[in-house]
Order: sequence, then structure tokens, then C-alpha cells
Amino acid sequence: MKFLSVSFNALPNTARGAIWMVLGGVSLILLAIVIRDLQDKFNVLQMIFLRSVISFLIILPWALRQKREDIQTKRLPLHIFRNTIHYLGNVGWFIGVTLVTLADLQALQFTVPLFTIVMAAIFLREGVGAHRWIATALGFAGALIIIRPGFVELSTGTIAVVLSAIFYAASQTSTKALSNTDSPNAILLYMSLIFIPVSAIPAFYVWVTPDWSDTVPIISLGVFGYSAHAFIIRAFAAADASFVMPFDFLRLPIAAACGFFLYSEWPVVWVWVGGAVIFAATYYITWRESALKKANDLVND
Repeated sequence: MKFLSVSFNALPNTARGAIWMVLGGVSLILLAIVIRDLQDKFNVLQMIFLRSVISFLIILPWALRQKREDIQTKRLPLHIFRNTIHYLGNVGWFIGVTLVTLADLQALQFTVPLFTIVMAAIFLREGVGAHRWIATALGFAGALIIIRPGFVELSTGTIAVVLSAIFYAASQTSTKALSNTDSPNAILLYMSLIFIPVSAIPAFYVWVTPDWSDTVPIISLGVFGYSAHAFIIRAFAAADASFVMPFDFLRLPIAAACGFFLYSEWPVVWVWVGGAVIFAATYYITWRESALKKANDLVND
């Protein structure tokens, strides 16, 4: 294990960033598979609560080692709002997992950065130039290619996934606002603390007592949910977003393969086309922002 750790750390930052991003995507797909495995016994509201408890237990040793000043906040109401919105995103995503193909799920989730751009422009007054607006519009066109309103019936699962993307975007926008005053450690800790009571109340009304045979799947909910978040953060910390973003697109073929072999699902061609359009638009925005930042850094130097 130590040899693997040393070998991994010896890799270039770009290689480590790519590996972290792929692992993050795989974790999300594994989380979806576990949700499907448990859906016949547990309501999604209970699964979200169980996942939040396990995730909290995972980060608890880390949280206890943090300095008080690193986790203080003066914006508790915004933390509560952010995590309530994030919870609603979870509800939509978990419902979507049980109702749409794994490939459709991943493709529509690529719209989260697009919704975030719109919300940041409206609520945070972030400047959005013509290039970003055009790319964002193209990304939403990609979503319409997948959904095909007027050509196929709009399903409950599709609506749930799109709503989850909107709620996740609102959560990310709130995170941007919080990052101006609160440390990343504080944001992560308050997410874990607030998520448990927020998710506990709805879970109470649909509660089914687990038995010992559910232990591994329930623990997996928390492990895969936490690892997806942690791996993606590590990916962006290791390398530029414009480099690691293309590896996030691997989620779509991996999800399609898992859906085919596990559930006999195969996405229609429009999912591939729409997913590619959404991803291309998102990647262009990321690449251009990275290029502009580097240019500004050179000017300032």
C-alpha cells in the first residue's frame, strides 16, 4: 500500500488530477448502483439520511482535528439554506437514479455548471461575457436534445434529474458566496452537521428498520457519496480544471456500460449527442476561463 501511495504521489499533477476525476465519476456511478440495489426496501428519503450519517462518521476524525478558527462561521443561515437546497438536489438525483437509465442520469447532470453560471450572474452579479452566454445556451440545447420535449413524453425521472441539477447549481452558487468569508473546512463541516437533521425529518415518515444484511449496502451509500465528493475536489486541486474536465465525460460511457451489463439498458443516440453538446459547451467555458486567468496572471507579473 505504501509503495502504491509513493508511486501515485510521484506522478505528474496532471496524471493525478485525471485519475482523481475518473475515480470521482466511478464513485458516483457506484453510488447509483447501490441506490438501485436498495430501492425495493428503502425509500430514497431514508437512503439520503443513511448516507449523510455514514458520511459524517467518515469525516468525524478529521473534523475533531480542526482548529476552531478554521471552522467558525458568521453566516449560519446561508449554510442552512445551502444544505437544504443541496438536500433537495439529492432527492431529485436519488429519484432519477431509480427511474432513468444511468447514461441519461449522467448526461443530464452535466448541466449543473450551466445552471450555476446563470445563477451566479443573477444572484452574485458575476460578469458573464458573450462567449459564456453562447456556450451556456448551446449546453441547454444539448439538454433539450436528450429530453426531446414534444417528441417523447417528459418522464417523472427526467424532471427529477433536471430539478436536481437546478438545486445543485443553487447549492454551488451558495458555496461561491460562502467561500468569500468561510474556509473550505468550515463549508464541508457545516454541510455534514446540517445535512443530518435536514434529511432526518423526511426519513422519519418513511422509515424501515434495516437488518444486518443491509449493512454493507448502507455503508456503501456513505462511502461512495463521500468519496465522489472528495475525489473530485482532489482532481481540481491537483490540476487545472480545463485539463481534468474532459476526464469527467468518461462518466457517460462508463455509466452506459454499467447500465447495459447490469440492467440491459442502452441509451438512444440522442443521449450521446446531447451529452456531447453539453459537455463541449461546459468544457469550452472552463478552458476559456482558464486561458483568461493565465493571461491576466502574466499581465500582473
